Amino acid sequence: MNRTLLAVSLVGAAVLATSGVQAQGVPTGREPGTEPNNVHTPTTAPNWTPTAEGAIARQQIHDAGYNGVTLLLRNNDGSWQGQALKGDTYYMIKVDPAGHVAQQ
Repeated sequence: MNRTLLAVSLVGAAVLATSGVQAQGVPTGREPGTEPNNVHTPTTAPNWTPTAEGAIARQQIHDAGYNGVTLLLRNNDGSWQGQALKGDTYYMIKVDPAGHVAQQ
């Protein structure tokens, strides 16, 4: 009987200890120090990666006869602007939201 009681006690203690550890790791959905309705302003620049839209804009520029696209940035109106090489000269180019490429 003592062995059974000891075994049950050890198993119960192990379960309680495990559930206590798990409860501490549960995310609350909010970062520490943040309050609702506060705007978080990052202090460092975001780690930008190429997007599908950027790849499409690059392809449209390439299809218009340009190569070496650099400094490609998206504007607030949905257009893209950057530099592209045509022949031996770099041109400032713009791709409007409809996909038309034009030199600036």
